[in-house]
Amino acid sequence: MRLAMTRIVAPPRAPHRRFVRERTETQPLPRTPGLFPGEPETCRRSLRHFLPVMLQLGLLVGLAHVYNLEGRGFHLLLAIAAAALPVHYLLPFRWKKPFFIGASIVGLVWVFGVSTAVVVLPIALGLIGLCLTPLPWLAKVAGVLGVGIGLGLIQAGVIESSLPSPVLPILGTMFMFRLIIFLYELKHAQKAEPTSDVLSYFFLLPNYCFLHFPVVDYRTMQRGYFSGEIHAVQRDGLKMMLRGFVHLLLYRLVYHELLISPDQVAGPGSLARFLSCNYLLYLHVSGQFHIACGMLHLFGFKLPETHHHYLLATSFTDYWRRINIYWKDFMVRVFFNPVAFRLKRRPQWQALAAATTVVFVATWFLHAYQSFWLSGSWHFSVPDALFWSILGVFVLINVQLDARRSRVRRKVVTAPSTSSRVQDGLVRSAKVAATFVTISLLWSLWTSPSLDAWLAMLRRGLGS
Repeated sequence: MRLAMTRIVAPPRAPHRRFVRERTETQPLPRTPGLFPGEPETCRRSLRHFLPVMLQLGLLVGLAHVYNLEGRGFHLLLAIAAAALPVHYLLPFRWKKPFFIGASIVGLVWVFGVSTAVVVLPIALGLIGLCLTPLPWLAKVAGVLGVGIGLGLIQAGVIESSLPSPVLPILGTMFMFRLIIFLYELKHAQKAEPTSDVLSYFFLLPNYCFLHFPVVDYRTMQRGYFSGEIHAVQRDGLKMMLRGFVHLLLYRLVYHELLISPDQVAGPGSLARFLSCNYLLYLHVSGQFHIACGMLHLFGFKLPETHHHYLLATSFTDYWRRINIYWKDFMVRVFFNPVAFRLKRRPQWQALAAATTVVFVATWFLHAYQSFWLSGSWHFSVPDALFWSILGVFVLINVQLDARRSRVRRKVVTAPSTSSRVQDGLVRSAKVAATFVTISLLWSLWTSPSLDAWLAMLRRGLGS
């Protein structure tokens, strides 16, 4: 009897694997210089590129100390940033964001003390946890409103409390606007937000030296995290910080050397001096915003600029687009777009008018809301209402004119001649000057203690 012989044939390999060498368990994963396994290319480390970043940051720290910019809290947080940045740079990518959160909490403790931090942290984590609970969105909003009303009654003095005085302003600067944005994101989110993303959004290191803080957008911040090559992002951040330092130094020059009080206005020259210098005090805010966002760049958060040459605005809509860009984006996203979308079946001019009106009414209220959390007073006043009303009307007119121009089809023209370029430059200069003068006048109204005081100052300046 012959035994039957059967040939065992191995199953054929898939076509896309026939020429791929099998990886054995003992074969190590490939290593890329400057990167840990699995890290994004934008995280690549290079001491040759990082050392100049540290050197420039050290120069900025020295500059802040030489000119004593912004006081103790600012110097402490600059020191924390300079000490934490090398560690953050060398850590694996998955540990970078938790380390940044830890550095931010250290900054909170170091600037305001342990007694304040041990009160702020549980309340802050409780608000964040309330947003992350698996409850319906409206229930989350109701819970946050309940906590906010309770804290607001304490801030207004209706409820007696022994909380340290900095607690409520700190919670206000962390949550009064960012919580609105975050809840808006949760309403439209398709999946749960990572805890590290949420904590890094609310615990921002520069926030504890600048309580007046830019309204950073949650999604923009998370999408920008290591979205660009880290050294390029850090260099952009240093440029923003340097621009902020220049703004703060110019603010100091204007405030101490050039500004006069309204009582000193006695003629057209002194009126022009007061109006322009009083408006230029905004350099303090734009300088702080540049430094805050520049510091976030150092830790990998690629964010857009906060201001864009706002003194060169050529119209009121151009001014609105250039100054405090984060606020403009916040108002457009939360108020303008929803109103305009609801009225999309109406004529365009009606939708634009309604949306713009809602934006400026909300802006007026939210500025008072901000003042309440930071200072304990709502600061509603007649000059305040007039400022936002007049500015809103000017922007509304510009929006309608811009919309009408956009509907007109422009003809193809040849390259402009030298004379036309000169004429365009003169027209643009006239628009910039007119916008600057008008905004300076409105700014003096906004900062005036009363309408009567403002009118009296104008009468003295105009000699009437």
